[in-house]
Amino acid sequence: MRERTRRIVPQKAITVAMEGLRPGRSYGVIANISAGGACVLTDARIALGESLALELSFFREPQVVSAAGRVVWTSGNRESGALRYGLEWMPEAGEDRLRDLIDQAEE
Repeated sequence: MRERTRRIVPQKAITVAMEGLRPGRSYGVIANISAGGACVLTDARIALGESLALELSFFREPQVVSAAGRVVWTSGNRESGALRYGLEWMPEAGEDRLRDLIDQAEE
């Protein structure tokens, strides 16, 4: 298990496109984010333990940031579509850029 890291509630919206789901791509919004992972709000139904390819769009950042994550917890009301998922980042190239943008998200 990873050491807990400081969670940041973004001051500007961070959106995420998620691949690896059926029937295809789904979208969500980041509720909070850290160097260890993120909490995503979405209406997609994602299984616990599922691995996802992610494209994060940070406010005023011209390029999306690719990342990979695994669902480690879930909560919410499936009937209303209000779902929260806890994602743990999986190691991947470009990690330094993601960490820099996470630090800037608090500003």
